Amino acid sequence: MLSRFAKKIKLSNSVYSVFNSLIMLPIFTDKEQAEKIFSNDLDSFSKSELDELKKAGIITDNDKFDTLLLESVCETRKELLENKITIMYLIPTNTCNLMCKYCFIGKLNEKPCYMEYDTAIDAVDKFYEHLCSIGEKGTIFFYGAEPLLNFDLIKKVVLYSKEKGYDIEYVMVSNGILLNAEIANFIKENSISLGLSIDGPKNINDSNRIFKGSKKSVYDVVLSKIKLLKSMDVDFNLSITVAPVFLDNEEYFLRWIEDLGIYNISYNLLHFTYKTDEWKSYYKKAVKFIYKSNNLLFNKGFNEDRVNRKYDAFYNRTFKFSDCAAIGGNQLTICPNGDIEICHGYWNRKERKLPNIKDIDSFSDLFSLDEYKKWATNITLNKTKCLNCPAIYICGGGCAMQSKDLFGDERKIDKAFCIYTKFMLRNILKEVYIENNNISEVTKIEV
Repeated sequence: MLSRFAKKIKLSNSVYSVFNSLIMLPIFTDKEQAEKIFSNDLDSFSKSELDELKKAGIITDNDKFDTLLLESVCETRKELLENKITIMYLIPTNTCNLMCKYCFIGKLNEKPCYMEYDTAIDAVDKFYEHLCSIGEKGTIFFYGAEPLLNFDLIKKVVLYSKEKGYDIEYVMVSNGILLNAEIANFIKENSISLGLSIDGPKNINDSNRIFKGSKKSVYDVVLSKIKLLKSMDVDFNLSITVAPVFLDNEEYFLRWIEDLGIYNISYNLLHFTYKTDEWKSYYKKAVKFIYKSNNLLFNKGFNEDRVNRKYDAFYNRTFKFSDCAAIGGNQLTICPNGDIEICHGYWNRKERKLPNIKDIDSFSDLFSLDEYKKWATNITLNKTKCLNCPAIYICGGGCAMQSKDLFGDERKIDKAFCIYTKFMLRNILKEVYIENNNISEVTKIEV
């Protein structure tokens, strides 16, 4: 009998991929054989072929196979991730020195608020205590607004953590405007992973990333900071938002990347914060570009995080339970005043459904709260449509914040992200077929 999770994807007129979406051991076949498999017309298949289909979970003799398989995947997730928070965002301040047009954080508070040292240390202590209780390593992100506007706090937190012997990794996402030799040296000495925001050549970057009350070029300033980081041998990656103006100048951007010579990149897909149908055409175009740039520049050392997450799930045969740690409740965000959120995109909203960090004894106090449960259970394995999707294995769900903004509720499927994940699965399968059959990419199966 055919497994409930058996899927087929057409790769060309003559090639199909068939697989179990919870196991992901793809088998390549032709249209006729694929149709026979999915109509349970298996008489023409040899015993070895049937054994291969059974091994891949595409067909089964056991009517309980699908139930047991799903239970096994859910149990694995429970063991690995349930009530385990391994990422914490600290928002050092609610202010920013830029006013980027596409920013999804929303209008920043007019009254500046800077996280106090005691608040930050309380959060770090409770985070590390939780990590020890679950036997996991963790990561703290300094995020914003612009975290370097409160660099003194960042410095104190990192040094405190080092002095206490806390095994915590630190990441900072910054627009780079305030970077100087002192800060760069601190980043290097303390192995802080730095994501530097820049969106491409000057005219592309400066069309969206602008100063408050000044016509000065953001690009010129950030480029000077890139040169500083390079001269000091500081590791960093570029955080690039793929805005529409960016997609209208693809070739120009690719040349810019090659000239810049920095290939460690994280692309950020545009977040839609209003009801619109623009997401459909945007995502179709954006994901094609991301994939294209990865292919064109891969041999030069191009390393793109978003694409790598899909490849890692597929090739390492690791079911992707979440693409963002907020999905599943595996992260917390500490707002400048100490209030707790799950999603790092929500630190600036007024409504709060979780307590302040000072009002809990430990992270475990959160696990019984309805707001936490809402995020912890908001996973693809709990959604019927996702369970029926061929790409669930490498997906992890999209952005809950975007689901609310576009489709009305955080728990609804982020259909924009579906475009990206399905595109990636189909093209990864094409790559596997090409590699396994040692054929040229100029065939009918070309990627």
